[in-house]
Amino acid sequence: MEGHVLFLTGHLAAPRLRRVLEGIATPGFTWDIVNVGVKVAALMTEPILLHRLKRPIAADHVMFPGRAGVDPER
Repeated sequence: MEGHVLFLTGHLAAPRLRRVLEGIATPGFTWDIVNVGVKVAALMTEPILLHRLKRPIAADHVMFPGRAGVDPER
């Protein structure tokens, strides 16, 4: 993956995700983490995300938990 990647997560996972990404020697992409304001990232819903995520989104790719109730096209 290339470009800039935006990782969407919750309060509990944000520190661990940051450590993992910082531990990658040469990831081949730049990244940012956005805590969307939920405790558990899998509880993120599309209305919450659409309300809390600032736009425009300055990223080539957006990653969110697979169990999040989000339509990736929106």
